Amino acid sequence: EAVKRGRYALANQALSDMNRFVPAKDHILRQTASIDVTGEAIYYNTPYAKAQFYGFVGKGRYRVRKYTTPGTSRRWDLRAKAKHTKDWEKAYMRGAGW
Repeated sequence: EAVKRGRYALANQALSDMNRFVPAKDHILRQTASIDVTGEAIYYNTPYAKAQFYGFVGKGRYRVRKYTTPGTSRRWDLRAKAKHTKDWEKAYMRGAGW
């Protein structure tokens, strides 16, 4: 049970930290994010989320070259992880009660 609480706390912290790196032209992509009930995954529930996340669009798999919101790009999870790993560890420990 403690591990579940820790995972969920970590996912909440990660979602919060990743939000600033998520493309936000209309803020819809950011607003549709949700956390799996187990805390093991974060989902972005828009039809174009996968294309934005991986940075490829269309049948020809064209690279997205420009994101409209400054400071955002593809693979926002890796950008946030590079800056917030310690915060995520602390969130897990607090959530688990350790």
